[in-house]
Amino acid sequence: MKSLRIAIIIPTFLPKCSGAEVFHHNLAVRLVAAGHRTTVIVPKGRARQLRRAGWSLPYAVESYPDKRWNFLKRNSRFGFWLTRRALFALQKRYRFDVWHSVVLYPTSVCLADWQARSGVPTVIRPVGDDVGGLPSRRHTKLVDRVLREKLPLAKAVVALSADMRDELIGLGIAPEKIRIIPNAVETGLFTGAFRGRSAVRVEMGIPDDAFVFLCVARNHPQKDFPTLFAAFAQLCAAHPGHDLRLVVAGRDALTAKVDCGEFSNRVHLAEFGAKPADGVPSMPPEGLVEVYRSADAFVLSSLLEGFSSALIEAMAAGLPSVLTDVPGIRGVVVDGREGLLVPCGKPAALADAMGRLVNNVELREQLARAARCTAATFDWSSVVAAYLLFYESAIAGKN
Repeated sequence: MKSLRIAIIIPTFLPKCSGAEVFHHNLAVRLVAAGHRTTVIVPKGRARQLRRAGWSLPYAVESYPDKRWNFLKRNSRFGFWLTRRALFALQKRYRFDVWHSVVLYPTSVCLADWQARSGVPTVIRPVGDDVGGLPSRRHTKLVDRVLREKLPLAKAVVALSADMRDELIGLGIAPEKIRIIPNAVETGLFTGAFRGRSAVRVEMGIPDDAFVFLCVARNHPQKDFPTLFAAFAQLCAAHPGHDLRLVVAGRDALTAKVDCGEFSNRVHLAEFGAKPADGVPSMPPEGLVEVYRSADAFVLSSLLEGFSSALIEAMAAGLPSVLTDVPGIRGVVVDGREGLLVPCGKPAALADAMGRLVNNVELREQLARAARCTAATFDWSSVVAAYLLFYESAIAGKN
């Protein structure tokens, strides 16, 4: 395969460390390692933050006048015109072979509109909750109209799962334009040298003999932390003879949100930023990898997932899991094989499944073995190869 000039345009990026930012940093790093010239195009504010961070990134970073997107909600016709001008200017300067657009609105609708006029190959990638019908999704009538008008113009669209593919078809995108490419995990991070679970737990104030459930998620209504905390309180009350702990790791402090009654002191909060190694940020951070490897089980109470990177990281670490049976999870985990699935929004059901893991060593070991095997199918090498094939297909006009 010849060396490609690839643009990844994303409306939010590092130093923020949620799923989309981490995934596309890792994708860009690996595309460069494979011999492709990759430029990540970010809003001017993010570009300034990256410069101040002083990271030595292997890919190029270009800024985008993101304020142009603001016009879309005021005057969509004028907003699209302004955006086309900016995209044409960037294309004239860099002569990209293919664009990779992240998030349906505003980025991807603008790229789909521009591609229809420019003919420059573009691959569109949603992030998850910008597709699904989550109640907290607050699209205006204008945004919904723009999505349905512009997205069908796209010639190549990534779905993270079969559920997302169905959602995209519902937005008017032809099935033959869609390719399912999941998120990825660096499985080697979870099998290499490790300073030991005891050392990690001492730093967090957790006894070595405690049973630790780990949840890795940002503070967002989609993650349904009230259900998780209610379930944990019920679990503790039902198992008075066990020292049970819940570690919540992710972006945004949850201090004000933790409410497990008398068991709140068993909840441990941790945030891990990107700490550069040799100038390049490690994703996921080394400290978070150590927390995965020092836990006993993984838990998510999400209402919806696009495709949970945290879940496949937990699987790579060999953690049995308790999860809600929702899109973005049920396509990865089979109930009773890699984890236990329960209805969302049901604290009692979540607590009961967590209790099954606490009481059954054989079940934990069985789920852990299957989880590691499944995680290996999401290794970065296969995911990068899938993206490169899709880029080539888009360039050749086969989508």
